Amino acid sequence: MQNLCRICIFIVLFIGLVGWFGGWKRTLKAGNEAYALGNYDAAHAAFQQATFENTGTPVAPYNLGTALYKKGRFKEAMLAFQESLSKHSGQTEALPHLAAIYYNLGNAQFKSGDLGRAIESYKQALRLNPQDTDAQYNLALAQQLLRQQANFAQQQQPKKDATPQTEVKHIGKAETVRLLERLSKNENRIRQKLLQEQRKSGVRREKDW
Repeated sequence: MQNLCRICIFIVLFIGLVGWFGGWKRTLKAGNEAYALGNYDAAHAAFQQATFENTGTPVAPYNLGTALYKKGRFKEAMLAFQESLSKHSGQTEALPHLAAIYYNLGNAQFKSGDLGRAIESYKQALRLNPQDTDAQYNLALAQQLLRQQANFAQQQQPKKDATPQTEVKHIGKAETVRLLERLSKNENRIRQKLLQEQRKSGVRREKDW
């Protein structure tokens, strides 16, 4: 009788586990279908649910990161990709490739303005997949923008050996306004150039799975 009960309990547990595993996969599938249709809100909700239903898989947080990225929630996407990395076993069969996760993490960091970390993520992606031309392109772009930002910041700092002005030059109100407008336009032009290079066609595709 005891053996029979144990067998019955095992069968019940087995059926429950099959249903549980099948449940998160169905949720993931629903999210993939919504994502393919461009319904990123529904995809986000489904992928979020899948991460709750199966806390050990790197797939659900990876897909969640891609949905968050599409919605412009880049910092949250970063966290999702980092969670996927933490759960990745290193095997690539039936899992997102590590290079793809690092690549998308780099894109989210890039969009968040964290160029230093984006550069490191792109480098890691290229270590795993040296032939990834998109990662090569984005790495070069991030490095270029970081250099430009550093140069811009350096230009704004006063020179140490500059001779202090001992005489105040009085200018009219109209001339003061004109000079301030010119300075503002110059700063805005540089900043807009940086933003355009980041946000137009800059960062190449995110890899969807």
